[in-house]
Amino acid sequence: MADWNLPWVDLAKLVERSSAIFEYPMLDRDPLPRWSFGRVTLLGDAGHPMFPMGMNGGSRSVVDARVLAWCLAREHDPVTALHRYDTMRRPTVNAIVLANRELGPEKIIARAGERGGALPVDEATETASDYKELTRATVAQVNSRASWTVSGGAADAATDPAR
Repeated sequence: MADWNLPWVDLAKLVERSSAIFEYPMLDRDPLPRWSFGRVTLLGDAGHPMFPMGMNGGSRSVVDARVLAWCLAREHDPVTALHRYDTMRRPTVNAIVLANRELGPEKIIARAGERGGALPVDEATETASDYKELTRATVAQVNSRASWTVSGGAADAATDPAR
């Protein structure tokens, strides 16, 4: 910690006065081959704990909940709904878990640090665009998605906003 420079904290004094220092490393888990088991499913970190890159841990959990609600509202059989939710969410989120191991969008900051300065605009743009594409967050992807709204009972199963 001798090389750290945090002007608002006296690190030497903090360490000196601490009775114990613990390390809590960030961990993720390997992607699961399935989240749903009959009438039980996983959602959020239970199904996809990941490194917090690109603000995807919490935001993916919120999307999971929305997609799960949508699937349950559209299917008469809960097991079928959970299977559909699993099929819709797991492949994309598992890919995000793996991409976050490679720093996700923070790769731009890491590369700039390694090089001692900003990345060329085209390289930074490509890295950011690749991650947006993976997370289905490009402007085109978001604007072309159908609504997650279900009006009246189970709606027509042909419309799938996840695509």
